[in-house]
Amino acid sequence: MNEKEYKHYKHHNMKKILVLAALIAMSQTLVFAQKELSIKEADVPVRFVKDFQNQNKEAQNVSWVVTSDSIYYMATFTNADGDRQAQRFSNHGTETRYFIDEQYYPHAIKDTVANRFPGHKITCIYIRNLKGKMTYQARIARMKGFLFWKKETEIKTIAFETDCKMIEVIDEK
Repeated sequence: MNEKEYKHYKHHNMKKILVLAALIAMSQTLVFAQKELSIKEADVPVRFVKDFQNQNKEAQNVSWVVTSDSIYYMATFTNADGDRQAQRFSNHGTETRYFIDEQYYPHAIKDTVANRFPGHKITCIYIRNLKGKMTYQARIARMKGFLFWKKETEIKTIAFETDCKMIEVIDEK
């Protein structure tokens, strides 16, 4: 094999490696995206749908998701006040989430994230009501990638008391 043939061979193999790497990256993104699957209300257990409808008679723009292992079903919707809200149903009970607009994120939570988790960005904050106990939940992630292709990495959910004292950090898979 002469030098010209070797360069062509090397260039051709490099293209194959780059295409393979791109395919692997995309498949990992798809696996991550399948953690929660969008479903139709007709595919949600009837008891969860009835509970949701009884508690949220004026809900609009309702969308349902389920975990790939069917551990919980979650309805995200707009409530009567026009605010975004969610209810998460499982055999262990119901959790209600009240999403907070970014402009109203508590400064203490933003400061904690900036100081304790540099490089992470808050993706959402909500008030979580589980069995009458209220906490703030902040979902954070690092954004990796370039241009149009961005992927969340190092995703964490951080729980805060209502006085914004951090109480728990959960690493997401």
